[in-house]
Amino acid sequence: MKAMKAMGSSVIVGIASTKFIGVMILGFAPSTLFKLYYFRMYLCIILMGVFNGLFFLPVVLSLIGPPTDEFLVFEHKRDLQKMRRAAEKGGIQSYRN
Repeated sequence: MKAMKAMGSSVIVGIASTKFIGVMILGFAPSTLFKLYYFRMYLCIILMGVFNGLFFLPVVLSLIGPPTDEFLVFEHKRDLQKMRRAAEKGGIQSYRN
């Protein structure tokens, strides 16, 4: 999930700004050859790549990837608790007096 938050938007923007817009132009081509062989083929390749990069690979890698580092999870939760306590006490002290 962390990787999806960090990289998901970049993947979508990269696809939308380069591949998808360029292939959409082929959809308006007057030639049947372009529509049939180039537009449909490239659109299917792009959609399979999106599915692969955003859905399939993250799920597979989360299942067969390394286990979660429990110490890092515990440390993160502890840091969040410390920040909440500091916020309840009046915030973080400034070094400027």
